[in-house]
Amino acid sequence: MSITRIHINRDILIWAVERIGKTADEYALENPKFQQWLEGTKLPTFKNIEQFAQKFHVPLGYMFLANPPQEVFPIPFFRNHVDRYHNINVYDTIIEMQERQSWLSAYLRKMNFEEIDFVGTFSIKNDIQEACNKIRDILQVPHNWAFDYRNVDDALKYITRKMEDKGIIVSYNGVVGFNNSRPIPVTDCRGFTLVDNYAPFIFINSKDAKVAQMFTLIHEFAHVLTGYSAGLGEMNMEHASDLEQFCDKVAAYFLVPDLLFREAWATVGERYDVLSKRFKVSRFVLARRAMDLGFINRERFFWLYNRWNNEPPIKTNERQGGNFYPSAIKKSSRSFLIHVNNALNRNMLLHMDAYRLTGLKGDTFHKIINSPFFI
Repeated sequence: MSITRIHINRDILIWAVERIGKTADEYALENPKFQQWLEGTKLPTFKNIEQFAQKFHVPLGYMFLANPPQEVFPIPFFRNHVDRYHNINVYDTIIEMQERQSWLSAYLRKMNFEEIDFVGTFSIKNDIQEACNKIRDILQVPHNWAFDYRNVDDALKYITRKMEDKGIIVSYNGVVGFNNSRPIPVTDCRGFTLVDNYAPFIFINSKDAKVAQMFTLIHEFAHVLTGYSAGLGEMNMEHASDLEQFCDKVAAYFLVPDLLFREAWATVGERYDVLSKRFKVSRFVLARRAMDLGFINRERFFWLYNRWNNEPPIKTNERQGGNFYPSAIKKSSRSFLIHVNNALNRNMLLHMDAYRLTGLKGDTFHKIINSPFFI
């Protein structure tokens, strides 16, 4: 019995490989059959193409197009390096979050929820301190709220709960869904915001350092205030847009208020590790605030910046193992799971759609909902 082989446009094959950050030559060295497909000397079978599409996270139908599709990031994304193709894992995560947001926003409208009144109420023309005061007013936290927590992890949990109580969905994840073979590099994505009047979404890369997650969380909350969806990777903010610089300053001033920082500086000075534990931010943020307030000059700041930047990196990957349930709740967002479960109980959502939206299989979804971690 003869095997049916299929001709696939070589441009599609090259596009599929390059969109994950490899070159066609690199992949051909690892997989000689791929070179034969490109040259047309030996064509792939349908099964080959199915496996290839799955490996490169390409919808199977795309493999039979005449030309590569134009995939454009649905939101602006800022980072230091610019590649021909955006990171596909970041792209797929945004698409996944957008699907969740679309469903939740429509559901909340049907349930006669009111719009969130602080979305899009600020612009970059507003005073930074005014924006910080607005955030404190929305979340109902004092200037020194972070001082009540022994570590940044507990502080993150607290401020996340405060945001979710106000209708913002906050998801922490370092991979695409629950697929550990598809990591999201911090260089490409520290976090992003999807603005919506009913269901704003904030995504934070949980592979980032905890102090960096804290800063990104407030930065993205500032995006909700301004009403602009955007994402951020590793970025030199000196070269960022006015909006990104505004959100960055809001995060810095909110987390390190002038008066509290002056008092702390008078006590401990340039003991940045001590200050970091107190304010729950990185040494970089504290040094920048010290420069802004005139405690150190520009030369001193960049000397510190370069010294810290050249230190051996500290592993910040999520812990392997541990209890799956609390991790899954953080990835999906407790608030989002509550809405999905409520919709199921009201017969406003099919079980298969609930499992698809959350990325959880049926038995796993219900175990999480009924677990003490969720309750």
